[in-house]
Amino acid sequence: MVTWQEGANSFIDALADSKSVPGGGSAAALSAAMGAALLMMSVGVTIKRKATPQADKDFLTPYLDTLEKYKQDFKKLTEEDAAAYMEVVTLKKQAHAGRNELAKAQIRAAEVPLLTSQKAGELLKIVVEIENKIAKIILSDLFCARALLLVALDCCAENIKINLPYVADKKLKIKLQTEIEKINALCRQKH
Repeated sequence: MVTWQEGANSFIDALADSKSVPGGGSAAALSAAMGAALLMMSVGVTIKRKATPQADKDFLTPYLDTLEKYKQDFKKLTEEDAAAYMEVVTLKKQAHAGRNELAKAQIRAAEVPLLTSQKAGELLKIVVEIENKIAKIILSDLFCARALLLVALDCCAENIKINLPYVADKKLKIKLQTEIEKINALCRQKH
């Protein structure tokens, strides 16, 4: 069984490798996954504390399943981002790859961080919903979760932006540009 330290070290070493994947999009999704995990821990610790009022425990308990779902989604997006960009790299190296095929791959490379950013934004709303119910002793972990989600958003914006010139569909390009602006506004608002 791989320890958490070995898993973390393996991912960090993979990011440092000269291969182009995993890259910033995967790091963004992993950052969001870590944010979701820290929120789960904050909620779980608060629920287990004897000093936590029962009403707060009842309020927080349903969030555990929601946070687990986000955590799993972000873990999956970590892999999907690497796969999407790897497809772009592979197609660029193939002399016989069609422009249409490459264009679809580049759109996917922009869509994965877009989805990651949307989910991170949703999770930031949950942070606001639960913040005043979290035990003071574990509140710093909630703040760290929020910071990780904001980092994920910043990274997603950069990943969408870098893929934008390769998106030929004008409607999609406008949608992606609008999303970048929304992400940037959200990050400015939260800092």
